[in-house]
Amino acid sequence: MREISRDCGRRGSDSEWACRLTRLCAPGTGCSSRRPIVNKNNSEGSLRRFVKAHPTLRVPLTPIVRLLRKVRPSRQERLFKAAGELWQVVEGGSLIVGLTDFQGSFEIGSRSDILRRILVSGEYEPEIVNIIRDQIDPERDAVDVGANIGLFTILFARLISPSRRVLGIEPTPGALKYLHRNIERNHLTERIAVFEGVAAERQGVARINVIEGMEEYSSLGEMVHPSIKHKQYEGVSVPAKPLDSLIDEFALKPGLIKIDTEGTEYEVLSGCQRTMSTHRPIILCESWSDSSIGVAGTSPRAVGDLFKSRGYVVSQCADGELLAMPEERQKIR
Repeated sequence: MREISRDCGRRGSDSEWACRLTRLCAPGTGCSSRRPIVNKNNSEGSLRRFVKAHPTLRVPLTPIVRLLRKVRPSRQERLFKAAGELWQVVEGGSLIVGLTDFQGSFEIGSRSDILRRILVSGEYEPEIVNIIRDQIDPERDAVDVGANIGLFTILFARLISPSRRVLGIEPTPGALKYLHRNIERNHLTERIAVFEGVAAERQGVARINVIEGMEEYSSLGEMVHPSIKHKQYEGVSVPAKPLDSLIDEFALKPGLIKIDTEGTEYEVLSGCQRTMSTHRPIILCESWSDSSIGVAGTSPRAVGDLFKSRGYVVSQCADGELLAMPEERQKIR
């Protein structure tokens, strides 16, 4: 494990290389070089800022943003691809980075695409971070389904009242190692509970597909993410419980639930219907293309229909993300 150290400005040192690559230092390193290495002044970035300033145009303009990505990849995406070629020689280890948006310090495995994105851009999913800040209720609990290394789990704990709790749900051994370390690193062991398994429709044992070192792509269904095409994976048996049961077990009153389970969101929601009816949480859910959802074994309309049956209004809140609001809250807004 390599930690960016206080001598990151020393010419010719390994730490200097890390500092120049990332422009990102852990809190307390004494390095002032915290700028990302990507210049965001491009056409896609300008369009994103325009959409952010005019939220009512988000849905009609989303296809244009996606088309721009295909026709003209951003500099960030080109750098990410180049970093991927460099990463092919990385065999192990980890880095510790400080992320201001997440209000914490995080150890991340060196093979993870999450780390690559942070090193290239200096941030991670900023749109989703902003949505969470806008929607979270500080006086209620929060649930992170597919917690991975704990970025959003830690963020939830920072945003809610000290009297409330966060439940992080993560099944893969590789990610769990870093999740527990990051909870301890950020001094939040009393505020965060972890279920080492999957949220599913019914209780039992589930078989999850895992790529070692890239656990962020793990899935109960087929491995459908384009970033892991042709990657080797293995099946791991893990405990499975409905989210309704976990909410009762940990005595939670959730105000926000985030779900990122690589195409099996419908199965998670199927085990969460009592919670949706009783606690009426806001749900932030990853959205997949119809073709990917079909490969994962779910009907493309199933998630939307389930939300509607429980009295939720669904909108596309970011590229690849759905925001499900209880109807009664939508009327108040």
